Amino acid sequence: MYSPAGESEPEWLIRQFAASPKLPIRFHLDCGLMEDRPSGEAAPSILATNRHLRDVLLAKGCRVHYLEFSGGHEYLSWRGTLADGLMELLSGR
Repeated sequence: MYSPAGESEPEWLIRQFAASPKLPIRFHLDCGLMEDRPSGEAAPSILATNRHLRDVLLAKGCRVHYLEFSGGHEYLSWRGTLADGLMELLSGR
């Protein structure tokens, strides 16, 4: 997950969402169940980070569409979920 240059603590972006006021925007997050390895030294996995971000956004009352799929972090896995996310965000629900 994104962190600015010089930021060494993991999950910087999640902390920014947690500290900011709720905005009227919707989120689509998806992650592969095989993305369960640490993403860096002393960093949580992509799967754990996505679950944490989902939980923070839901706790703030944000609208979150969240999917986990059987796969990893490669084009073959996310090519379908990209379309799912666009349909969800553009649906107006």
